[in-house]
Amino acid sequence: MNYSVVYATSTGNTKLLADNVEEVLGSECVYFGQPDEKAKKSDIIFIGFWTDKGTCNEEIKDFISELKDKKVFIFGSAGAGDEDYLNMVINNVKKEINKSCEVIGEFMCQGKMQQGVKARYEKMLAEKPGDEQILSLIKNFEEALNHPNEDDLTRLKNKVKEVVEK
Repeated sequence: MNYSVVYATSTGNTKLLADNVEEVLGSECVYFGQPDEKAKKSDIIFIGFWTDKGTCNEEIKDFISELKDKKVFIFGSAGAGDEDYLNMVINNVKKEINKSCEVIGEFMCQGKMQQGVKARYEKMLAEKPGDEQILSLIKNFEEALNHPNEDDLTRLKNKVKEVVEK
């Protein structure tokens, strides 16, 4: 078996995840980087994305829509850490994958967001002081700063090992 790791990153979260996937795959990883035709030649393609509007970012969406008859493992991060939201993102990404492909694994975790997001939340809070929903968004932003953490990375590595050992 040989593997490719394809990823796109906005804040560095997905790059960190991809680095950990590559670490598990070792020398059997024949391609590591941005979406490229070379990656499509592998037996299994690990595809990392950042979350944009509840699904994968456009660059990854374009890449996965072109894949045919491949085994893929999808992984990504999102600012929100709510399990229901993370599952929704995974399901939305799966809808983008060509039906001829088989999803053999998946992983999502919370990831830190850009500081501009917090500034936007603080501006909203200034306009609506004490708003519980906005306060919740700021609390989530602060929690996300700690992710991906070691627990997230260990869970990802274990899922990748399960796929590799099959």
